[in-house]
Amino acid sequence: MDSNSSKTRRGRSASSRVRGAILSPQGWQKFQTAKQQAESDETWGKRFSQEDLSDRTGLSLNTLARIFKRELGVDRQSLEYLFRAFGLELTQTDLTSPVSSQETESRWTNPQQDWDTAVDASAFYGREAELTQLWQWVVYERCRLVGVLGIGGIGKSTLAVKAALQMQTEFEIVVWRSLANAPSLDELLSSLLKFLMPLFGEDPIIPTTLDQQISKLMQHLRSRRCLLILDNTETILQREPVGQWISGYEGYGQLLRAIGEASHQSCLLLTSREKPREIALMEGAQVLVRSLSLSGLTANDGRAIFRQKGAFTGSEAEWQTLIHHYGGNPLALKLVAAAIGDLFSGSITEVLPYLSQGLAVFEDIRDLLDRQFARLSEAEQKTLFWFVIHREPVLIADIREDVVDPAAQQSIPNLINSLLRGSNAILLDRTLILS
Repeated sequence: MDSNSSKTRRGRSASSRVRGAILSPQGWQKFQTAKQQAESDETWGKRFSQEDLSDRTGLSLNTLARIFKRELGVDRQSLEYLFRAFGLELTQTDLTSPVSSQETESRWTNPQQDWDTAVDASAFYGREAELTQLWQWVVYERCRLVGVLGIGGIGKSTLAVKAALQMQTEFEIVVWRSLANAPSLDELLSSLLKFLMPLFGEDPIIPTTLDQQISKLMQHLRSRRCLLILDNTETILQREPVGQWISGYEGYGQLLRAIGEASHQSCLLLTSREKPREIALMEGAQVLVRSLSLSGLTANDGRAIFRQKGAFTGSEAEWQTLIHHYGGNPLALKLVAAAIGDLFSGSITEVLPYLSQGLAVFEDIRDLLDRQFARLSEAEQKTLFWFVIHREPVLIADIREDVVDPAAQQSIPNLINSLLRGSNAILLDRTLILS
């Protein structure tokens, strides 16, 4: 081996040691599961302190803090000690490269990435299981098409940004586009190709027909590993029937079918309040098309939102009641936190009597729910009203008995199934808020 080669390898090795590694979402979830099991078996569920973990693993408190923050890299041996202390074997899939703050900021100037109007995900709460699931599907299973679904304000866009930032080193090209202003498919494809074609050394001369544009895009998705993100897909979906495209936007279905069915090495991640029909038809455990429906934040993660807004007081049970009442919806909780801080001096205790009477629906939150409610068909809205009237869990048979019209009775199961699809399931769970 010549000296120059040896120096180069030593230089790379030193660089790797300095940079280190962090636990991937999959590795983090594996460790958390093992730690929780050990806490359950050994301390009756009481969490291990940092000192307990230091004694158990032989790692310093500083090293543990770096590992748990998952931003600054540590050497692989430290991660092996951590895993071994809980009976785990560290594999390559449990590791990933840390994304430094400089790299995170450089995404705006990286010529291989175009984040367009992507939201700021620096204030992010919980969602470890969801991030792990997206990592598993997109990075390891190499899914071609993944939908992130949920009611307005539940955090779809923020999760998509956070996941994409975690996965960006696994892709050569990252492109974000919002559909909030309902661009035609021709506009979207032209925008994507104008960005992609120069990266492939081509003049950005856009093909004239839709088929040619999709063919050109698929050519690029096969050639290099690209991550495309389409946000606010519900903007171009009909209210009824659910999941179908507004007139003039049917070509988007052709695009999803092409990406979901054709062989390539890239991924399209989209966010929507409703599941597009094409995803519903293509998804499954044996195919590379999946969808993830977001529920609300846990009580602990919901409280983190309040901590960012100021000082709040309340018992553990009161926090659970408050956050459950608003379905753990991050946007709703931000609005509630501001209102409680202003009107009740941060006292959760004082607001609960109003909440129990159904009076704690601040106008901003009602507007959030009204916008979701407005996306339902008239028949779905009428069905939802019956759940409001009952104000408690009710059988489908009971709802059918409430409806007088025989034809409407027959459609009740289909209407409830429609309500249970995607984000409307959460709206159905929150019907008492609307009452």
